[in-house]
Amino acid sequence: MRRRVFTEADLDELTDDEDYVNCQFDKLSLKHKDLAQSKFVECSFRNADLTDARLNGCEFENCDLSNVKLAGANLFSARFVGCKLLGLNLSEGTNLTAAKFSRCNFDYARFRGLSLENMKFNECSFAEADLSLTNLKKAAFVKCNLEGVDWAEAEFFQTDLRGSNLNGLNLCKHNLKGAIMSPAQFEVLARELGIQIVSD
Repeated sequence: MRRRVFTEADLDELTDDEDYVNCQFDKLSLKHKDLAQSKFVECSFRNADLTDARLNGCEFENCDLSNVKLAGANLFSARFVGCKLLGLNLSEGTNLTAAKFSRCNFDYARFRGLSLENMKFNECSFAEADLSLTNLKKAAFVKCNLEGVDWAEAEFFQTDLRGSNLNGLNLCKHNLKGAIMSPAQFEVLARELGIQIVSD
C-alpha cells in the first residue's frame, strides 16, 4: 500500500506480512493489531497507540514513531533503520529481544528497567534518554550519541561504549563498572572529574 492516510475506519485493511510505503497512521489506536513481518518505509506513526501490538519481524525504514505507545508490544527481531523514536516509552513491558537499530533517534526516550542484553545500536542518538535500571550486559553502542543519558543503577557487563559520545557523563552519579571504552573516552571522563592525565 502506498501514499495513504489511514483513519480508524480503515484499520480492518491493515494486515500482517504487508508492505506499507509513505503511509500515515498518526494518532490511530492500533492496540492488539497483528502487523508481524510487515515492512514500513517512510511511514508516520506519531502519537499512535500500539499497545500489545504484534510487530515481530517487522522492518521500519525512515519512519517516524515519535511518542508512540508501545506498552506490551512484541518487537522480537524487528529492524529499525533511520527512524525517529523521540520520547518513546519502552519501559512498560515492550519486548525488544533480537531487535536491531541503526541510525535511529531515541532522544528523550525512556528505557527504564528494560533488558537490552546483547543488543546492538549503530550510530543512534540517545540524548537525555532514561536508561536507568536497565540491563546492559554485553550490549553495544557503536558510534552513538550518549550525551546526557541517565545511567542510574544500570547494570554493565562487557557493555561496549567505544566510539560513542559520552560528554556530560557524571561519574560521581553513575557507576560504569563493567563498561568497555577507548582510552580517548576515558580521558574525556577524567577531565569531567577534574583529573589531568599526563605521560611519564
